[in-house]
Amino acid sequence: MIDELEKNKKTDDDENEEEALDSELKDKPIYVKVSDTTRMIIDKYKNLGVTISNLIRDAITSYDDFNSMSPEAQGIIEKYKNQEETDFIFLERVLKYYDDLKQADRDLWIRARDEMKMMLIGKTTFNQLIRAAAEPSTALDKPFKKNVSLDLIMWYNNSRPLKSLTFEEVIHTIQKIWVVANYFYSIDINHSTEDEYHMLFRHRQNKRYSEYWLGYFTELLQSKELPFKCIVEGQTYDESISITIKLGYDT
Repeated sequence: MIDELEKNKKTDDDENEEEALDSELKDKPIYVKVSDTTRMIIDKYKNLGVTISNLIRDAITSYDDFNSMSPEAQGIIEKYKNQEETDFIFLERVLKYYDDLKQADRDLWIRARDEMKMMLIGKTTFNQLIRAAAEPSTALDKPFKKNVSLDLIMWYNNSRPLKSLTFEEVIHTIQKIWVVANYFYSIDINHSTEDEYHMLFRHRQNKRYSEYWLGYFTELLQSKELPFKCIVEGQTYDESISITIKLGYDT
């Protein structure tokens, strides 16, 4: 029993010594040689009332936060950052771009509401309208044939006549308007060959929703009012639509 007590006492003493040593090390100041540039930064914030210890703590925390980003995020930074940019200048540029984009989208929606009298309806309501318009229950052609938004495309392009618009202006209008109106959360455009484009529409609805919009955009892009001829081929999935457009061909 005595041996066991002495053993426990030694263990406690060892732990106390380790804790005391850790505390002593933590309290010891860290001395590093810094460049003149770093010294100027320290002096700048020291003169503003920020202690050097707090400045170092915040700098290390920021450094750790930045370098703790996922590899995907780091890859995006490396992809888009200009060679002469610092990480901070790049982040400033990205934040400004994001803010400008959000402001532009909001302004676009306000204009669409005021000038085009557009209505923002819930997707549940929209799905009910699709079902109600089906005659018979398997048909979806009636609603989209009567709702091709050529006037909306003209409006977005400063009221220019349809015949003056290029194919890319039309599909980029679709990409912008249908995302702003919240029918899709993203629309990707890929120019695969000289006369072929691919569009991928992503949503969070169902396959019937996809089938409706495939018919809608097929009708829209093949409208005789537009200055180009094309063939539209597409596939529908539960939460996306894949459309291939071949220019220079007549239906």
